[in-house]
Order: sequence, then C-alpha cells, then structure tokens
Amino acid sequence: MKRTNAVLIALLLAGGGYSAGVSADTDEMQVPSGFRYATDRWVSANIKLAAPDRRSILLSFYSEGTNGLRLLENGFTDTTGRYTGQLHLPAHLTQVKMVVRGAMRQSTLVLPISADSVNYVE
Repeated sequence: MKRTNAVLIALLLAGGGYSAGVSADTDEMQVPSGFRYATDRWVSANIKLAAPDRRSILLSFYSEGTNGLRLLENGFTDTTGRYTGQLHLPAHLTQVKMVVRGAMRQSTLVLPISADSVNYVE
C-alpha cells in the first residue's frame, strides 16, 4: 500500500505526464448582440428617502432567486436621507430589493436597474 501511494505522489509531483490544450477560433463564434463577458458590474445608486427624525437609515440591497434573497450590499443614508454610491452587482440583474431600516421605519422596495443606475426618491 505504501508503494502505491509513493508512486501516485511521484506522478502527481511530476505532472502525471498529462497535458491538455484548448483553442477556439473567435472568428467563427456567434456572439449575441449586447452579450457581456463580465459577470459583475458597478451600478450607481442615487436614493433619497424622507428622514423626518434626521437619523441615518440602513439600506440593504438584495437579489432574489430560486433560493430566496441574497444580500449584495449594505449602506447608510446621511442625516438628510440621501445615499449615493456605487453598488457592485451581478451583471444579470435587472432589479434589486432594497430593505429600508430606520428608527421609525422598515419597508421593502423593488428598484429597477436602468442604464447602470438605481434611483429612488420619495
């Protein structure tokens, strides 16, 4: 048994004599219009919430899939209720769920992603 293990380890360290090559001719590939190779993207967020008590509000951005909600980003508004920034999101998303949590408020909003931005004003 020890000899078999020693041989396997020697093959593993030597690369096992295995090699593979992959090639593709991009001239023959048919790539659909609008296809993006990137799996993620930066999306600008411009959110303005009513903040009558002048406290920061927690914003949580989620994607929704077959397994439920997945947290993507968290952020806080300033004391005037404004949040601006960049969200790092999966490229395939067309909308996000935003959960708003404040001292006097909790709500969930569905926001579309349009032209690489998420906007909401109340």
